[in-house]
Amino acid sequence: MGSNKQIKLGTEKGDDTTTTDFPDEQIMICFPVQILIRFKTVSKSWNNIISSPSFAKSHLNNYGKKNNFFALLAFDSTTEKWKLSLAMFGTKHLLNYQPSFTKTHSRPIDKIVGPFNGFICIYGTHRKIQEITLCNPCDRTIETLPSYPISDGDSIRFISKRSMGLGLDSVTNEIKLVQLLSYYCRIDRGLINGIRVDIYSPSTKTWRQLDDDAAAAATSPSFVKKAIGSYKDGSCAHWLDITQSLVLSFDMQKEVVVRTPLPIRINSSEKKIKIFAKESSSLDLFVYPRNQVSEENYLFERWELTGLGEQGKHWSWLTRIGPFLGVSKPVGALWSHVIVVRVGDNQGRPKPKASKAVALGLRKIENI
Repeated sequence: MGSNKQIKLGTEKGDDTTTTDFPDEQIMICFPVQILIRFKTVSKSWNNIISSPSFAKSHLNNYGKKNNFFALLAFDSTTEKWKLSLAMFGTKHLLNYQPSFTKTHSRPIDKIVGPFNGFICIYGTHRKIQEITLCNPCDRTIETLPSYPISDGDSIRFISKRSMGLGLDSVTNEIKLVQLLSYYCRIDRGLINGIRVDIYSPSTKTWRQLDDDAAAAATSPSFVKKAIGSYKDGSCAHWLDITQSLVLSFDMQKEVVVRTPLPIRINSSEKKIKIFAKESSSLDLFVYPRNQVSEENYLFERWELTGLGEQGKHWSWLTRIGPFLGVSKPVGALWSHVIVVRVGDNQGRPKPKASKAVALGLRKIENI
Protein backbone atom coordinates (compact mmCIF):
# COMPACT_ATOMS: atom_id res chain seq x y z
CA MET A 1 0.00 0.00 0.00
CA GLY A 2 1.20 3.50 -0.73
CA SER A 3 2.04 5.80 2.13
CA ASN A 4 -0.53 8.41 3.11
CA LYS A 5 0.34 12.11 3.19
CA GLN A 6 -1.19 14.71 5.42
CA ILE A 7 -2.10 17.85 3.51
CA LYS A 8 -2.05 20.96 5.65
CA LEU A 9 -3.79 23.99 4.24
CA GLY A 10 -3.17 27.57 5.29
CA THR A 11 -5.63 28.96 7.82
CA GLU A 12 -5.18 32.61 6.88
CA LYS A 13 -4.93 34.44 3.59
CA GLY A 14 -1.30 34.73 2.63
CA ASP A 15 -0.22 31.59 4.56
CA ASP A 16 2.22 29.76 2.30
CA THR A 17 2.06 26.32 3.91
CA THR A 18 2.24 23.63 1.19
CA THR A 19 3.08 19.95 0.95
CA THR A 20 6.04 18.66 -1.05
CA ASP A 21 5.15 16.89 -4.29
CA PHE A 22 1.45 17.81 -4.02
CA PRO A 23 0.28 18.13 -7.67
CA ASP A 24 -1.44 21.50 -7.22
CA GLU A 25 -1.82 22.55 -10.85
CA GLN A 26 -2.80 19.11 -12.17
CA ILE A 27 -5.72 19.03 -9.74
CA MET A 28 -6.76 22.67 -10.02
CA ILE A 29 -7.26 22.63 -13.79
CA CYS A 30 -10.21 20.25 -13.23
CA PHE A 31 -12.19 22.73 -11.10
CA PRO A 32 -14.68 25.38 -12.30
CA VAL A 33 -13.90 29.09 -12.07
CA GLN A 34 -15.97 29.80 -8.96
CA ILE A 35 -14.00 27.17 -6.99
CA LEU A 36 -10.64 28.50 -8.21
CA ILE A 37 -11.50 31.95 -6.90
CA ARG A 38 -11.90 30.45 -3.42
CA PHE A 39 -8.64 28.48 -3.82
CA LYS A 40 -6.71 31.73 -4.29
CA THR A 41 -7.15 32.52 -0.59
CA VAL A 42 -5.61 29.22 0.57
CA SER A 43 -1.95 30.17 0.12
CA LYS A 44 0.39 32.44 -1.80
CA SER A 45 1.65 29.55 -3.92
CA TRP A 46 -1.88 28.58 -4.99
CA ASN A 47 -2.68 32.22 -5.72
CA ASN A 48 0.45 32.50 -7.90
CA ILE A 49 -0.42 29.32 -9.80
CA ILE A 50 -4.01 30.33 -10.52
CA SER A 51 -2.96 33.87 -11.53
CA SER A 52 -0.35 32.72 -14.07
CA PRO A 53 -1.07 32.84 -17.85
CA SER A 54 0.17 29.24 -18.24
CA PHE A 55 -2.43 27.99 -15.75
CA ALA A 56 -5.18 29.92 -17.54
CA LYS A 57 -4.23 28.17 -20.78
CA SER A 58 -4.10 24.72 -19.13
CA HIS A 59 -7.42 25.30 -17.37
CA LEU A 60 -9.16 26.29 -20.60
CA ASN A 61 -7.68 23.34 -22.50
CA ASN A 62 -8.88 20.91 -19.82
CA TYR A 63 -12.03 22.28 -18.19
CA GLY A 64 -13.03 24.36 -21.20
CA LYS A 65 -13.29 21.35 -23.50
CA LYS A 66 -16.38 20.23 -21.60
CA ASN A 67 -17.63 23.64 -20.51
CA ASN A 68 -17.65 26.19 -23.33
CA PHE A 69 -18.55 29.69 -22.28
CA PHE A 70 -19.83 32.85 -23.91
CA ALA A 71 -18.79 36.29 -22.62
CA LEU A 72 -21.22 39.21 -22.57
CA LEU A 73 -20.30 42.72 -21.42
CA ALA A 74 -23.23 45.00 -20.55
CA PHE A 75 -23.26 48.67 -19.52
CA ASP A 76 -26.10 49.95 -17.32
CA SER A 77 -26.68 53.59 -18.30
CA THR A 78 -28.70 54.16 -15.12
CA THR A 79 -26.02 53.05 -12.65
CA GLU A 80 -23.14 53.74 -15.07
CA LYS A 81 -21.63 50.39 -14.10
CA TRP A 82 -20.39 47.42 -16.10
CA LYS A 83 -21.35 43.78 -15.67
CA LEU A 84 -19.43 40.90 -17.25
CA SER A 85 -21.37 37.64 -17.62
CA LEU A 86 -19.86 34.28 -18.54
CA ALA A 87 -22.47 31.74 -19.63
CA MET A 88 -21.02 28.29 -18.90
CA PHE A 89 -22.93 26.14 -21.37
CA GLY A 90 -21.45 22.82 -20.27
CA THR A 91 -22.72 23.25 -16.71
CA LYS A 92 -25.61 25.69 -17.32
CA HIS A 93 -23.92 28.04 -14.89
CA LEU A 94 -23.93 31.83 -15.25
CA LEU A 95 -21.02 33.64 -13.61
CA ASN A 96 -21.49 37.38 -13.10
CA TYR A 97 -19.13 39.87 -11.58
CA GLN A 98 -18.65 43.61 -11.53
CA PRO A 99 -15.45 44.95 -13.12
CA SER A 100 -14.15 48.02 -11.33
CA PHE A 101 -14.00 50.30 -14.37
CA THR A 102 -13.77 54.01 -13.74
CA LYS A 103 -16.00 56.08 -16.02
CA THR A 104 -13.79 59.05 -16.90
CA HIS A 105 -15.45 60.17 -20.11
CA SER A 106 -18.90 60.65 -21.59
CA ARG A 107 -18.69 57.72 -24.04
CA PRO A 108 -18.40 54.35 -22.25
CA ILE A 109 -16.04 51.54 -23.17
CA ASP A 110 -17.96 49.58 -25.76
CA LYS A 111 -15.91 46.75 -27.32
CA ILE A 112 -14.80 43.33 -26.16
CA VAL A 113 -12.51 40.66 -27.68
CA GLY A 114 -11.89 37.19 -26.30
CA PRO A 115 -11.99 35.04 -24.30
CA PHE A 116 -8.56 33.76 -25.35
CA ASN A 117 -6.29 31.74 -23.04
CA GLY A 118 -8.15 33.15 -20.06
CA PHE A 119 -7.93 36.79 -21.19
CA ILE A 120 -10.70 39.16 -22.24
CA CYS A 121 -9.81 42.59 -23.62
CA ILE A 122 -12.29 45.43 -23.08
CA TYR A 123 -11.52 48.68 -24.86
CA GLY A 124 -12.84 51.90 -26.30
CA THR A 125 -12.47 52.61 -29.98
CA HIS A 126 -11.21 56.18 -29.47
CA ARG A 127 -7.60 56.05 -28.31
CA LYS A 128 -7.44 59.63 -26.95
CA ILE A 129 -10.18 59.29 -24.33
CA GLN A 130 -10.73 55.57 -23.69
CA GLU A 131 -8.55 53.03 -21.96
CA ILE A 132 -7.71 49.38 -22.67
CA THR A 133 -8.41 46.78 -19.98
CA LEU A 134 -7.24 43.16 -19.77
CA CYS A 135 -9.52 41.00 -17.67
CA ASN A 136 -8.91 37.43 -16.46
CA PRO A 137 -12.23 35.90 -15.31
CA CYS A 138 -10.35 32.86 -14.00
CA ASP A 139 -8.84 34.82 -11.10
CA ARG A 140 -10.96 38.01 -11.37
CA THR A 141 -7.99 40.26 -12.08
CA ILE A 142 -8.36 43.47 -14.07
CA GLU A 143 -5.42 45.40 -15.51
CA THR A 144 -5.66 48.82 -17.14
CA LEU A 145 -2.93 49.01 -19.77
CA PRO A 146 -0.62 51.95 -20.32
CA SER A 147 -1.33 53.84 -23.53
CA TYR A 148 1.18 53.44 -26.33
CA PRO A 149 3.17 56.70 -26.50
CA ILE A 150 2.29 58.92 -29.45
CA SER A 151 4.19 62.12 -30.17
CA ASP A 152 2.51 65.54 -30.09
CA GLY A 153 2.90 65.77 -33.84
CA ASP A 154 1.09 62.47 -34.33
CA SER A 155 -1.76 63.44 -32.02
CA ILE A 156 -2.34 66.60 -34.08
CA ARG A 157 -2.26 64.79 -37.43
CA PHE A 158 -4.20 61.66 -36.49
CA ILE A 159 -7.92 61.06 -36.69
CA SER A 160 -7.92 57.50 -35.44
CA LYS A 161 -9.99 54.51 -34.39
CA ARG A 162 -8.72 51.58 -32.34
CA SER A 163 -9.50 47.87 -32.70
CA MET A 164 -7.93 45.01 -30.72
CA GLY A 165 -7.12 41.31 -31.15
CA LEU A 166 -5.62 38.55 -28.99
CA GLY A 167 -3.38 35.68 -30.05
CA LEU A 168 -0.46 33.39 -29.27
CA ASP A 169 3.03 33.07 -30.76
CA SER A 170 3.44 29.28 -30.91
CA VAL A 171 7.26 29.51 -31.03
CA THR A 172 7.82 31.74 -27.99
CA ASN A 173 4.53 30.70 -26.29
CA GLU A 174 3.87 34.41 -25.74
CA ILE A 175 0.38 35.87 -25.61
CA LYS A 176 0.08 39.03 -27.71
CA LEU A 177 -2.50 41.80 -27.68
CA VAL A 178 -2.55 43.54 -31.06
CA GLN A 179 -3.88 47.06 -31.61
CA LEU A 180 -4.83 48.16 -35.11
CA LEU A 181 -4.97 51.95 -35.12
CA SER A 182 -6.82 53.11 -38.23
CA TYR A 183 -6.04 56.73 -39.03
CA TYR A 184 -6.51 59.58 -41.45
CA CYS A 185 -3.42 61.71 -41.81
CA ARG A 186 -3.18 65.14 -43.48
CA ILE A 187 -0.02 65.71 -45.51
CA ASP A 188 1.03 68.19 -48.20
CA ARG A 189 -0.67 66.34 -51.05
CA GLY A 190 -3.94 65.78 -49.16
CA LEU A 191 -5.57 63.29 -46.81
CA ILE A 192 -4.28 59.71 -46.68
CA ASN A 193 -5.35 56.78 -44.51
CA GLY A 194 -3.70 53.66 -43.17
CA ILE A 195 -3.37 51.34 -40.20
CA ARG A 196 -0.67 51.36 -37.54
CA VAL A 197 0.02 48.06 -35.75
CA ASP A 198 1.05 48.04 -32.06
CA ILE A 199 1.75 44.90 -30.00
CA TYR A 200 1.39 44.58 -26.22
CA SER A 201 3.02 41.79 -24.20
CA PRO A 202 1.11 40.91 -20.98
CA SER A 203 4.22 39.14 -19.62
CA THR A 204 6.52 42.19 -19.90
CA LYS A 205 3.73 44.81 -19.78
CA THR A 206 5.28 46.73 -22.67
CA TRP A 207 4.16 48.06 -26.07
CA ARG A 208 6.11 48.03 -29.32
CA GLN A 209 5.21 49.26 -32.79
CA LEU A 210 5.37 47.12 -35.92
CA ASP A 211 7.57 48.49 -38.66
CA ASP A 212 5.64 51.28 -40.40
CA ASP A 213 6.57 50.22 -43.93
CA ALA A 214 5.53 46.58 -43.39
CA ALA A 215 2.20 47.55 -41.85
CA ALA A 216 1.45 50.20 -44.47
CA ALA A 217 2.12 47.85 -47.38
CA ALA A 218 -0.34 45.28 -46.05
CA THR A 219 -3.11 47.55 -44.78
CA SER A 220 -3.21 50.59 -47.07
CA PRO A 221 -5.73 51.96 -47.95
CA SER A 222 -7.86 49.97 -45.47
CA PHE A 223 -9.71 51.23 -42.41
CA VAL A 224 -10.87 48.73 -39.76
CA LYS A 225 -14.61 48.39 -39.18
CA LYS A 226 -14.60 45.82 -36.35
CA ALA A 227 -12.73 42.94 -34.74
CA ILE A 228 -13.71 39.39 -35.69
CA GLY A 229 -11.73 37.32 -33.18
CA SER A 230 -8.92 34.78 -33.14
CA TYR A 231 -8.41 31.20 -34.25
CA LYS A 232 -8.71 28.75 -31.35
CA ASP A 233 -4.93 28.15 -31.39
CA GLY A 234 -4.32 31.92 -31.42
CA SER A 235 -2.15 31.81 -34.54
CA CYS A 236 -4.09 34.67 -36.18
CA ALA A 237 -6.43 37.46 -35.11
CA HIS A 238 -8.86 38.89 -37.67
CA TRP A 239 -10.66 42.14 -38.49
CA LEU A 240 -13.21 43.28 -41.09
CA ASP A 241 -12.39 46.41 -43.08
CA ILE A 242 -14.83 49.32 -43.34
CA THR A 243 -15.82 48.54 -46.95
CA GLN A 244 -16.90 45.01 -45.93
CA SER A 245 -14.75 43.65 -48.74
CA LEU A 246 -11.61 42.44 -46.88
CA VAL A 247 -10.60 40.35 -43.90
CA LEU A 248 -7.36 41.61 -42.35
CA SER A 249 -5.50 38.88 -40.43
CA PHE A 250 -2.46 39.32 -38.19
CA ASP A 251 -0.07 36.35 -38.02
CA MET A 252 1.17 36.23 -34.40
CA GLN A 253 4.38 34.37 -35.21
CA LYS A 254 5.48 36.13 -38.41
CA GLU A 255 3.97 39.47 -37.31
CA VAL A 256 2.59 40.27 -40.74
CA VAL A 257 -0.86 41.36 -41.92
CA VAL A 258 -2.59 39.17 -44.53
CA ARG A 259 -5.43 40.47 -46.73
CA THR A 260 -8.23 38.09 -47.80
CA PRO A 261 -11.07 39.34 -50.06
CA LEU A 262 -14.63 38.38 -49.19
CA PRO A 263 -16.26 35.89 -51.60
CA ILE A 264 -19.10 38.20 -52.65
CA ARG A 265 -19.64 41.92 -52.97
CA ILE A 266 -21.83 43.19 -50.11
CA ASN A 267 -24.29 46.02 -50.70
CA SER A 268 -24.09 47.64 -47.26
CA SER A 269 -27.43 49.42 -47.71
CA GLU A 270 -29.23 46.07 -48.08
CA LYS A 271 -27.06 43.44 -46.40
CA LYS A 272 -25.02 43.11 -43.23
CA ILE A 273 -22.37 40.54 -42.41
CA LYS A 274 -21.04 38.86 -39.30
CA ILE A 275 -17.86 36.78 -39.19
CA PHE A 276 -16.91 34.35 -36.41
CA ALA A 277 -13.71 32.43 -35.74
CA LYS A 278 -14.51 28.73 -35.43
CA GLU A 279 -12.86 26.21 -33.11
CA SER A 280 -10.54 25.09 -35.90
CA SER A 281 -8.42 27.42 -38.04
CA SER A 282 -11.30 28.73 -40.13
CA LEU A 283 -13.81 31.58 -40.24
CA ASP A 284 -17.59 31.50 -40.69
CA LEU A 285 -19.22 34.34 -42.67
CA PHE A 286 -22.95 35.04 -42.31
CA VAL A 287 -24.76 37.41 -44.70
CA TYR A 288 -28.23 38.62 -43.69
CA PRO A 289 -30.72 41.41 -44.56
CA ARG A 290 -30.19 44.79 -42.93
CA ASN A 291 -33.96 45.06 -42.35
CA GLN A 292 -36.43 42.22 -42.01
CA VAL A 293 -39.28 42.86 -44.47
CA SER A 294 -41.19 39.66 -43.79
CA GLU A 295 -40.82 36.43 -41.89
CA GLU A 296 -40.12 34.48 -45.06
CA ASN A 297 -37.15 36.44 -46.40
CA TYR A 298 -35.06 36.55 -43.21
CA LEU A 299 -32.35 34.07 -44.18
CA PHE A 300 -28.68 33.69 -43.33
CA GLU A 301 -26.22 32.75 -46.04
CA ARG A 302 -23.26 30.87 -44.59
CA TRP A 303 -19.71 30.79 -46.02
CA GLU A 304 -16.55 29.21 -44.61
CA LEU A 305 -12.94 30.40 -45.01
CA THR A 306 -10.23 27.75 -44.59
CA GLY A 307 -7.18 29.71 -45.75
CA LEU A 308 -5.86 33.25 -46.04
CA GLY A 309 -4.52 35.32 -48.92
CA GLU A 310 -5.23 37.64 -51.83
CA GLN A 311 -6.41 34.87 -54.17
CA GLY A 312 -9.64 34.46 -52.20
CA LYS A 313 -9.91 30.82 -53.31
CA HIS A 314 -10.41 29.50 -49.79
CA TRP A 315 -14.09 30.47 -49.38
CA SER A 316 -16.78 27.78 -49.62
CA TRP A 317 -20.51 28.49 -49.76
CA LEU A 318 -22.15 26.09 -47.30
CA THR A 319 -25.87 26.71 -46.95
CA ARG A 320 -28.80 29.02 -46.36
CA ILE A 321 -30.25 29.00 -42.85
CA GLY A 322 -33.79 29.95 -41.90
CA PRO A 323 -36.20 31.57 -42.16
CA PHE A 324 -36.34 32.41 -38.45
CA LEU A 325 -39.21 34.28 -36.87
CA GLY A 326 -38.13 37.45 -35.07
CA VAL A 327 -34.36 36.92 -35.35
CA SER A 328 -32.57 40.26 -35.73
CA LYS A 329 -28.91 39.26 -36.13
CA PRO A 330 -26.19 36.74 -35.14
CA VAL A 331 -24.14 37.88 -32.14
CA GLY A 332 -21.77 35.01 -31.38
CA ALA A 333 -20.61 31.50 -32.25
CA LEU A 334 -20.36 28.32 -30.18
CA TRP A 335 -18.54 25.22 -31.36
CA SER A 336 -18.68 24.42 -35.08
CA HIS A 337 -22.45 24.01 -35.45
CA VAL A 338 -24.12 26.58 -33.16
CA ILE A 339 -24.50 30.36 -33.37
CA VAL A 340 -26.06 32.75 -30.86
CA VAL A 341 -28.67 35.09 -32.35
CA ARG A 342 -30.50 38.10 -30.99
CA VAL A 343 -34.28 37.93 -31.05
CA GLY A 344 -36.18 41.11 -31.97
CA ASP A 345 -39.58 42.27 -33.11
CA ASN A 346 -40.76 42.48 -36.71
CA GLN A 347 -38.67 45.60 -37.26
CA GLY A 348 -35.57 43.91 -35.88
CA ARG A 349 -35.54 45.88 -32.61
CA PRO A 350 -33.93 43.68 -29.93
CA LYS A 351 -35.98 42.41 -27.00
CA PRO A 352 -34.36 42.69 -23.56
CA LYS A 353 -32.44 39.59 -22.45
CA ALA A 354 -33.51 37.71 -25.57
CA SER A 355 -30.71 35.57 -26.99
CA LYS A 356 -31.08 32.12 -28.49
CA ALA A 357 -28.73 29.37 -29.62
CA VAL A 358 -29.29 28.07 -33.14
CA ALA A 359 -28.11 24.59 -34.11
CA LEU A 360 -27.20 25.11 -37.76
CA GLY A 361 -27.60 21.54 -38.92
CA LEU A 362 -31.00 20.98 -37.29
CA ARG A 363 -32.27 24.54 -37.63
CA LYS A 364 -33.25 24.30 -33.99
CA ILE A 365 -33.49 27.31 -31.65
CA GLU A 366 -33.03 27.07 -27.89
CA ASN A 367 -33.10 29.75 -25.18
CA ILE A 368 -29.82 30.45 -23.40
